[in-house]
Amino acid sequence: MTPPSFDNIINKFKSSTKHAVDQASRAARVTKLKMDIMTQNGEKTRLLQNVGEKTYQLFSETKGLDGLLERIRNEFTMIQRIEERIREIEDEIHELQTMPSSPDITDATEVKEVTEPADSTAAEGKPQDDQQA
Repeated sequence: MTPPSFDNIINKFKSSTKHAVDQASRAARVTKLKMDIMTQNGEKTRLLQNVGEKTYQLFSETKGLDGLLERIRNEFTMIQRIEERIREIEDEIHELQTMPSSPDITDATEVKEVTEPADSTAAEGKPQDDQQA
């Protein structure tokens, strides 16, 4: 049976390891979400370029902008959806970054003593009977 304080160290190690894995997982998720935002912004830029091209094309053809809204309504709708999605992603990133750490994790330096099993001196440096040749 292991002494209670050794179990405490093992439990703290497990807890710290779990915390580190959780932190790494959150960091990876945040990175993926930031990449999603970059992708969304790239699509938004493409749509805005389409709006500019359609606006210029209409003006070149008619010397005015009558009917412009009908030509670019789809792009505006898609841009609005992209902006909403970016806000959702940013909110998720904020939630992940402000998520509290696990409160049960403590520093292993708080363990004041580690006791060894009573028979530890018998095992030190002495060969066991079944190990003798």
